[in-house]
Amino acid sequence: MHEYLPAIRQRVCLVCVDGIFKSKHEFVRCGLSKNWQCPVEQYLPKVVEVVESVDSSKMDDYFALLHEKVCLECEQSKDGVCELRLKSDCPLDRYFMLVAGAIEEVKGARKNFDKNDIDDSISKCSDDKLSPTPW
Repeated sequence: MHEYLPAIRQRVCLVCVDGIFKSKHEFVRCGLSKNWQCPVEQYLPKVVEVVESVDSSKMDDYFALLHEKVCLECEQSKDGVCELRLKSDCPLDRYFMLVAGAIEEVKGARKNFDKNDIDDSISKCSDDKLSPTPW
C-alpha cells in the first residue's frame, strides 16, 4: 500500500480543500483535525482493492463498488447514508477520481516495470555475446 501513497498525495493533497498551504503550490500538511484520519489513507487497502477489481471505462462503476465496499463500513455512514458525502465533505468521495487515477498510474508503471524487467532479462539471456557465468 505504501507504494500508492506518494502518487495519491501528489494528485490529491495538492488540490484538497483541507490542505494547508504556505503558498499556492506549496503543500505544508493536511488540515483535517488530528482526531480524524483522512478516509483516503484510512481505507486505502479497500480502495486499492476496489480500483483493481473494476474493469470499466465508466467511473460510475468504480463509485458504485466504492460505496458498496468502503462507504458501508465507514463510521460516518448510517443506514447506508453518508452525511459527509451528501454535504460533499468526504475527501475520499470528493477526490476518488484522482485517487483511482493515481492507483491506476502506479499499477501501470509497476506492470510496465515488471514487463520491461522480463524483456530485458530475456534479451540478455538470448544475447550470444554474453560470457558464461564464472561459477
